[in-house]
Amino acid sequence: MAKLLSKKDATAIKGFFDQNLVEPVTMRLFVQDGGQPDDCMYCTETQQIAEEVSELSDKIKLAVHKVPGKEDAELKRYDVQRVPALILEKADADSGVRFYGIPSGYEFGTLIEDLADLSAGQTKLAPDIVKQVEAVQKDVTIKVFVTPT
Repeated sequence: MAKLLSKKDATAIKGFFDQNLVEPVTMRLFVQDGGQPDDCMYCTETQQIAEEVSELSDKIKLAVHKVPGKEDAELKRYDVQRVPALILEKADADSGVRFYGIPSGYEFGTLIEDLADLSAGQTKLAPDIVKQVEAVQKDVTIKVFVTPT
């Protein structure tokens, strides 16, 4: 199967990871098991992207869960709503970051930045924004919807 990332892009991302990844992180991918490729739009491509990204740094681990199947408990544990689902973790702790669907286009850049931010334990948010977020006293779900570009 042909690579989705060009050699130039893979080299640039590897360099970014070499400079920015501090602690190990895990991408936990949930895809549909078996069936026809049309049964799960973008499951195959999402898995390929995750595999290619994880190959660019030894600090990125990929765990693939095929559903439905023996990982049904994992579906519940991570509250997976649909597949493909990509969940980012650090030290086996769920960060709350989820990508549903294929992380392509602008979302691919977001995935790369999120991996670095999670690994380093910090974000590039302005201090006043961080202060506002820390002041929130209840659980909040933030959903960002995008369309292919």
